[in-house]
Amino acid sequence: MTVAVLVLLCLAIGVGFLYWLLVLTEGAYLGPRAVAFLYDRGASSYDRVKEFDPVDDAWDLAMPLQKALKGIRRALILDVATGTGRVPLALLRNLDFEGHILGLDISFKMLQEARRKTAGHEDRVTLLWKDGLTLSFLDNSFDAVSCVEALEFMSDPHTVLSEMARVLRPGGTLLATNRIGLDALLMPGRRFSADQLRKDVSSLGFTSVEIKTWQTYYDLVWAKKDGRLSPGERSTELEDLLCCPRCSEPSLRWVSNALSCQRCGLLYPVEKGIICLERPLDKGELACSPELEETLGQETE
Repeated sequence: MTVAVLVLLCLAIGVGFLYWLLVLTEGAYLGPRAVAFLYDRGASSYDRVKEFDPVDDAWDLAMPLQKALKGIRRALILDVATGTGRVPLALLRNLDFEGHILGLDISFKMLQEARRKTAGHEDRVTLLWKDGLTLSFLDNSFDAVSCVEALEFMSDPHTVLSEMARVLRPGGTLLATNRIGLDALLMPGRRFSADQLRKDVSSLGFTSVEIKTWQTYYDLVWAKKDGRLSPGERSTELEDLLCCPRCSEPSLRWVSNALSCQRCGLLYPVEKGIICLERPLDKGELACSPELEETLGQETE
């Protein structure tokens, strides 16, 4: 083998590796920051590339969720890795849906797209900039939790499933997807066999686990958490659900246009209609926001 052929072979292997690392697995093996960077770069064209079908999403996602939550007034739903708002939009298009959706994602620019697409529904869709590995909510907070076409891009899918189970109310519904097909073989450690997934989900306190064929690359996973979902009224205020991501205490309250932790003093501002849990401010950074500084000063007098 000549040197030129060897060099070309090495280049081909290198290009193939980069294509796997950055395109096929979307940066998943480089960590959350790489995933966020890549999704930020592609946010404006994401929907055009994916070509989601609103009718299919209504039939396969929104309607089954609505049926599972029948009888629950003002259902509260958490959508992990909400992206450009696929699940919130599918639910909002359902005229019978009267609940509230919290959409969480690690890509700020994807959330900007979601905010643009859900404009006019700010009172029903709350968007939070945060990764899904640690869900900063109290136990048993949500009637349903979803994570669609994203679990395999998380650095620890098992931990994400465990967190989703923790914040789900007894009797609540879990909706997730599992990567299948040839592409799934290229994501070692990030996918599950059907038997493994059923076993893992069941071990998290779910009594009913159903795996359905959905698309070429995904199965749909539906599960019910053990217990009975109470239809009674309960608080859906963010301050009553959310914990400070830094100190884990449920001590957040609104101060002007930010959530302030009464224990550690960090501030989580709202920017472009998105609550920035991923990048808090400390009191030393208040100079960049005189209005917030003045309001906080009045609150602490």
